Amino acid sequence: MLLPTLLLLLPLAAASNVFVHYMVQTLNAENAVTDVNKARAMGIDAFVLNIGWPTGAPWSDQCIERLFAAAAGTNFKFIFSLDVFQRSDPNQFRAIVDQYISHDNYFRAGPNNLPMLSTFGNAPGWGPEQWNTFRASLASETYFLPVFDSEGASEDYYTNPDQFWAQWAPALDGVFSWEQSWPGTSDTHQNISSGLDFAVLAAARTRGKAYMAGLSTLQYKHLGGQHWYRSGDVVMPERMTQLLALPAAQRPEFVQIQTWNDAGESHYIGPLHDEGLPAEITAYANQPEHPHDGWAPVFQSFAAAWKSGAASAAEMRAPSGSTGPVAGAMWHREFLATSACAGTDGKPRGAGAAVDSVNWAVVLNRDAAGEFYVQVTSGGEVIARDRLLPGLNYKAVGGVRLGEQVVEVVDGAGNKVIGGGKSTKGISADPTGSVCTYNVQVAQLV
Repeated sequence: MLLPTLLLLLPLAAASNVFVHYMVQTLNAENAVTDVNKARAMGIDAFVLNIGWPTGAPWSDQCIERLFAAAAGTNFKFIFSLDVFQRSDPNQFRAIVDQYISHDNYFRAGPNNLPMLSTFGNAPGWGPEQWNTFRASLASETYFLPVFDSEGASEDYYTNPDQFWAQWAPALDGVFSWEQSWPGTSDTHQNISSGLDFAVLAAARTRGKAYMAGLSTLQYKHLGGQHWYRSGDVVMPERMTQLLALPAAQRPEFVQIQTWNDAGESHYIGPLHDEGLPAEITAYANQPEHPHDGWAPVFQSFAAAWKSGAASAAEMRAPSGSTGPVAGAMWHREFLATSACAGTDGKPRGAGAAVDSVNWAVVLNRDAAGEFYVQVTSGGEVIARDRLLPGLNYKAVGGVRLGEQVVEVVDGAGNKVIGGGKSTKGISADPTGSVCTYNVQVAQLV
């Protein structure tokens, strides 16, 4: 991928933090501790707390309180993201922001080490003047990086980034581009591209503004009358490779993983807790049947590489404690794309982009001795065997068969080193439940 010429001329990016978006929801104290500890082990610096109910919701207040309590005495931090799609008036968030903005576990950044504040979307009718007034009303100055690439901010965000910054620069310290973590909704399969958000990054840098890039897995939603899918085969490792391919001086200051626990859109990487999920969501996203935390070693490897300034994805390493010099995960959808989804309410919008594949991402240490291969067995038949190179390797393997799907790393003699897949549902011809789910089955290779 060629980088914009302007991007190659810009000054060094200082920060290298990795965050993960976290939906504030009903959460007990024990699960708050679990989430914080697992995120810390993964190398995550902070949860970006998506707050949609800033007032009148005891469950929201308790969730935030329990997360901060779970992180007490650690270096784990939090950032507030004001979800103005849920509550359109940012002034409703003032009290909760003021309550926590000076907390020891609230994340600070920027040249003046200020508390970072974000949003999900822009408030209707709000421009730079309104946001400056709101920020001035808070108990502390803030380092403001909102999500303004959706409706309600500026149509120029991607089409004319220079014009966007000409309008918004007085009110922002940077931006987070939410939408560039996946291909668009389409009935044609697409690979992930970073061209649009790198153009916004370049325009931001010319004005001394920061940039936060997104990183995610897939999108599938069957909730509230919405039913759609955005490709999720090897989007995640492909995006990791693109980000690490950027020269250090042109990298975004921050990466935000989407998400820890947004079960409704299926791009969760942490454990799901049923106390926070309605039945409409658990029908296609729940921990017993659809766990995604098998991706953890891949994200842990990326976080370590990103924060250490690795020159490319070839420098990613298996996390400490891995079995041998390799670590990885596999994932796949539950039924063939050719299924008509009879007995359900039909296929999602964008279903045409789905491909039948067994997907894997495996990290091999550069100093590993000998040869290693990824072997994919589908329906009892070996359908692929690929030699691993140092760093991050990934592939979407086609030609799948019905039945059990197994991915193994074997050495040169064919001996298994790590593997996974027997705990997933496998691939059937048609969905087995009432939802035509395009969520994926994920398994860590162990």
